[in-house]
Amino acid sequence: MNLLYLCSYKHRKKMNKEIIKGLSHNLDLLIGTFNIELVSESTILTDWLNVSGKLSDTDAAIIEKLYGQAKVEANHWNEEELKMRFVSIMFLLSEMDEPKKVKVFYERAMKGIVDNFEISVMADCLVASPLAINTPQKPYFFLQEYKKGRGESKDPEAQMLAGMLIAQEKNKDEKPLFGSYIIGTDWYFTTLLGRDYTSSREFDVRNHDDIVAIVFILRKLKELILKR
Repeated sequence: MNLLYLCSYKHRKKMNKEIIKGLSHNLDLLIGTFNIELVSESTILTDWLNVSGKLSDTDAAIIEKLYGQAKVEANHWNEEELKMRFVSIMFLLSEMDEPKKVKVFYERAMKGIVDNFEISVMADCLVASPLAINTPQKPYFFLQEYKKGRGESKDPEAQMLAGMLIAQEKNKDEKPLFGSYIIGTDWYFTTLLGRDYTSSREFDVRNHDDIVAIVFILRKLKELILKR
């Protein structure tokens, strides 16, 4: 192998790595590469979000405190503050964990081969069946990325969708995957079935009714997972 060919090979190899890495951070590139179909309506998403219930007095009091904080501080939290002050408490209110069946995990690396592309992502939060005590086995839901807004170097929606694609390859069960991404104070909920992708309206945590809705949406998520 002569020096000129060696340099060219190394350059191509470097460029390929950059393109593959970029897939999980660039929504447009991700959608185009994997032929994602943007669907305006989905019965799966509609059924998931069409939920209500009654809060206990304790849960209502916690939500009242969250609402008061979110109105004043939510736009100023960094990622860790949002996770500790709000996201983790929402999952606590959702009563998501079910021994040996469903568990919430944070900061887990995901990697897989999708259509001959190797993609990877650091999942800020995912809901999965546990392998034993604290290792995710079969992922069902991804929440990404605790960003203050769009225009970040790592798009939260892209990272969430990348995780969902990896989960499809890992699960191999042709069942829908669920997701959520946060931009500023807004939460969006999504579903992916095959390559059909649907996203909800925004749920603003500065709105009391929306906070309550998010709690019941997460509780419904647990029900959907357990019925799989």
